Amino acid sequence: MQLDIEKRFDRIEQKIDQLSETVAILARIDERLVSSHKRLDRHEYRINQLEGNIREVEQDMAKQAGKGMVAERAAWIIFAAAITVMAKFL
Repeated sequence: MQLDIEKRFDRIEQKIDQLSETVAILARIDERLVSSHKRLDRHEYRINQLEGNIREVEQDMAKQAGKGMVAERAAWIIFAAAITVMAKFL
């Protein structure tokens, strides 16, 4: 009878040890998940910042292209006027 009780206690103790190991493993997995989620959030934040910067650069380039087109047209108008004046006087 005493041996049966000791065997049961040994089995219970082994199962408790297995459960504590399992809980420790689950805690490590949870820590990894939390750190992965934090890292993912940080990457999402940085990507959003980069997208905003890209939009700003695109808008600046579009403004510069518009100014460049106006300057080019003005140059062509001046060139055409100069050719016209030269043709009229020659």
